[in-house]
Amino acid sequence: MRQRDKKRDRRYTGRLRAISLPDIDILDDERESAQTKSMRTFDKQDESLKEGMELVEGRISEIHSNYNYVVESGGRFYRATLSGRLKQFLYGRRSVATVGDRVQLDISTEPDYRVENILPRTNALTRYAGGSFQKEIIIAANIDQVIITNSWRKPLIKPGLIDRYICIAALEGLAPIIVINKIDLVEYPEDVQELTEYYIKMGYQTILTSTLTGEGMDSLKEVLKDKDSVFSGQSGTGKSSLINHLEPQLNLPTSEVSDYNEKGRHTTTRTILIPWSFGGHILDTPGIKTVNLHADAKPEIPKVFPGFHHFAPNCYFRDCSHTHEDSCAVLKAVEEDVIPIERYDSYLQLMDSL
Repeated sequence: MRQRDKKRDRRYTGRLRAISLPDIDILDDERESAQTKSMRTFDKQDESLKEGMELVEGRISEIHSNYNYVVESGGRFYRATLSGRLKQFLYGRRSVATVGDRVQLDISTEPDYRVENILPRTNALTRYAGGSFQKEIIIAANIDQVIITNSWRKPLIKPGLIDRYICIAALEGLAPIIVINKIDLVEYPEDVQELTEYYIKMGYQTILTSTLTGEGMDSLKEVLKDKDSVFSGQSGTGKSSLINHLEPQLNLPTSEVSDYNEKGRHTTTRTILIPWSFGGHILDTPGIKTVNLHADAKPEIPKVFPGFHHFAPNCYFRDCSHTHEDSCAVLKAVEEDVIPIERYDSYLQLMDSL
């Protein structure tokens, strides 16, 4: 027998044969791969054996890295790190916690404060990375409404991006507010009316604003009052400028938009939770060029696409895709110009992307 064959015969495969296990959970005591064990024991993340902790509830207002946070509790801000216990679990996303998360903070180890528990979220504004795996990217958590911020020009408004944000808001149970900024750059008011008429008719609150003329700023302030809102949209649409107009003392950095390609530059580099002086909070987020939804959301899009919820219940088929079916109320509305063809084309593009 050759030497390598002898070695193969003596190798132990590690398999268990004819073994009866009265309780499958005893496998948790076996040393396995970190990935398998973390996924199995994820429900135990709230269990802690630490003693002498002094826990206070707070809210993450800023993230400096994946495990370093600024937590606001009782009007005081703490620089805290994530408990080592919470780092052991696989969360299926790029970061364990996000801005807006409510947490339990251990302040007994001053000045080394630690986030010991992440409390359940009521909702989250989420997008997904491109590619096959579609990694979850949570933009903000525990919010009331999303301010879908656009500019009429510089950069040019993208109605398709508005549609995607409205779908995300509907899937997460958030109220969408459409804000079209830089309205002072409008040359033909009828163009704005044509674009916004459908959204307004379908029940989406739409506010036209300008930080130069002050148009719409009072209406925007009233919408934001006593609510936790997240400003999200393209770079250069004026999110930080709108916030500075409402709270001048914040003095958030802003930058000019390129005259060459009308594209904005990133001035907000990370999401930050800011309290309003008139009540509520604002989450300012970095600009996003495109928003991807998860492929699993595709069956829900025909029901939540902007305005479709008014027509979808009248379709003959309950799972109507609004593309080819007979007796489709949405297709009928498109034929009758109740739904603009531009919005229907945007719907088809979104469905194809999923």
